[in-house]
Amino acid sequence: MLPSFKRNQLVQAILLASVAASTSYAQEVVNGQAQNVTELNTVFVTATGVAVDIEDAPASISVITREELERTPVNSLAELIGTLPGVTGGYAPAGAGSKISFRGMPDKYTLILIDGKRIGNSSLLGHRPDTLAQDLNWLSPEDIERIEVVRGAMSTLYGSEAMGGVINIITKKVATKWSGSLTSNLSIPDAGGRGDTLQNSFSVSGPITNRLGIRVSGSYLKRDADEAGNGSSGTKDDTVNAKLSWQATDNHIFTLEAMRGRSRAIEFSNLEERQENGDTSEIFGAGKMIHENFAIGHEGKFGDVGTKLDFYVNTYKNESGAESNFDGAKSRESVLDFKVDTPFTLGVDQWLTAGVQYKKEDVSNPANIGNIAGFVLEAGGVPVPQEANPEGWQWSVFMEDQIFLRDDLTLTLGVRGDKSDGYDLNISPRAYAVYHPTDNWTLRGGVSQGYRAPNLKERSLSSGTSSMGMGCASLSSLGYSGGGCVMVGNPELEPEKSTNYELGFAYNDDAGYNFGLTYFHSSIKNMMQNGVLGKFEGTWYTQQYNIEKGETAGLESTFGMPLTDSLGFSGNLTYMIESKNKTTGNRLNMTPKLTANAALNWNVNDRLNTFVSAQYVGKQLYAPAPDASGNVATGYAESNYTFDLGATYDVNKNLSLRAGVQNITNSVAKTNDDYGDGSPRRFYAGLTARF
Repeated sequence: MLPSFKRNQLVQAILLASVAASTSYAQEVVNGQAQNVTELNTVFVTATGVAVDIEDAPASISVITREELERTPVNSLAELIGTLPGVTGGYAPAGAGSKISFRGMPDKYTLILIDGKRIGNSSLLGHRPDTLAQDLNWLSPEDIERIEVVRGAMSTLYGSEAMGGVINIITKKVATKWSGSLTSNLSIPDAGGRGDTLQNSFSVSGPITNRLGIRVSGSYLKRDADEAGNGSSGTKDDTVNAKLSWQATDNHIFTLEAMRGRSRAIEFSNLEERQENGDTSEIFGAGKMIHENFAIGHEGKFGDVGTKLDFYVNTYKNESGAESNFDGAKSRESVLDFKVDTPFTLGVDQWLTAGVQYKKEDVSNPANIGNIAGFVLEAGGVPVPQEANPEGWQWSVFMEDQIFLRDDLTLTLGVRGDKSDGYDLNISPRAYAVYHPTDNWTLRGGVSQGYRAPNLKERSLSSGTSSMGMGCASLSSLGYSGGGCVMVGNPELEPEKSTNYELGFAYNDDAGYNFGLTYFHSSIKNMMQNGVLGKFEGTWYTQQYNIEKGETAGLESTFGMPLTDSLGFSGNLTYMIESKNKTTGNRLNMTPKLTANAALNWNVNDRLNTFVSAQYVGKQLYAPAPDASGNVATGYAESNYTFDLGATYDVNKNLSLRAGVQNITNSVAKTNDDYGDGSPRRFYAGLTARF
């Protein structure tokens, strides 16, 4: 028997979500797609151990819906995520401007999940992490049901890398009736020398037997390289995904998943000419990156107790060709994840979630991991043995308790312990309260600690990356005057940690008016940065040290209002009060002081929907470390604004057409890096067919 809960909105949402996840369900058809009747549009699963209503979630959260995914071409999920409050990135096809980061923190603090499982990390398979794309697009867009985004540290639930925030891509359930969809989009830039983009994707799902179902999907995207100056190299990506779902009993589901994706860089057709003209634009991404995933899972109900068990393996391979120094680089991550949750009453109603996770990983990149053979720490020292294939393990346990103090007040307490080889046990606590003084108002706030352990390269002393610039700046005090250096790891590194606070309120009524304001503040210690090591056998070296502190603070605001029965206006604004490296005085990350997004949606009739949207990204100042002569050249990416216009027309329940213009005013973002500026004005057209 369940405890005698008061049937407030939060508990109802949790019960419905638990039932929908582990039992048979009725279905209805919406826009030609099978939908679970019991699923609530507001149920959110990433911010806490079990599903909750979005208004009761103990975190700052946003959801990108299936409708938003279908509105415009999905060339990269970063383009959509970059329009959310507190988010930077997605405004350029390559380089720093393409990567998603949260609240002024670097993108290395962004954890990416698919259905709550880590996607892995390809960042160690190139020269530097910034030369490779963020791992956001290894999934057919047709498989995506929604994207849940949590801003702020979530290390209590997800451990390392979740210090800035979490992106959780939720996929569609395997359908109980055969259905499918096919989407095709074409984007053509209105500018000479810019590359076209073609994107196709499909998904088919249905039952094999009464209890066994399958989903198969795939996608193909080709973005031609730009020929114009300050353009970006292109990419050709394809992926195939498959999932089997077996409803063994009404309370137990077993799943088997596999995927394989490829991402290949398309070089500039006029590369030699660009180089002769002094263009330093670089090829973004690996020549050919392969990602493979295999996963098995089980979800069950044992009376009031729910369980979830997942075992999965992520593998990345850089197959750039024999002419590349990084050909043959590979990484593997194996994860065992178990979670259990149960409601109970101990004076007050509560919902307890507990879990354990074990992760093992290894990496091989001969070009800059284990590539230093004769390096010595000091005169007469012993050469460091080469660690060509470093590996590591990590286990963790976590517990979270949602305490329903009153119908209108919920307190969430959580704690996680992470232990990895070479590091002491780290404890990450969290406390968060959500209070509804009235039906329309919500007050929320909390404090948490974030955590990021050094990766396998950062902690390997025999791993070195060459630098001709900022990586060598700290050596100037020893007489370094140019010529490059080698940056090496450090086995004595300590994990980076943060203390995070947020406080906010929100208003939401049945008429469609809503408004929210959140203040956030984070302090980071033990930040890793290259520092002085010395000169050995004619080569200059720097090394990673925990020598810096960082601080971020800002305000996030959201709003929405109906102008008429068919016309709605919504948007958000983020103001960074501070994003600073407290040790050097430089910017912590290339984060704009002000970012704003707004959209006007008009449902002309039951079939035609149109929209106009706008985005403003403020100037992104940064101050690089001084060069060998002590000179500091302050740089920046200029402020930028874009306007988009589009329409979607449902011919019938089986066919939708879309067309529009992105960046109407042709305001191109100047990214100030070697990977190309932002996208110019683009015309697009596409369709989605369903059956």
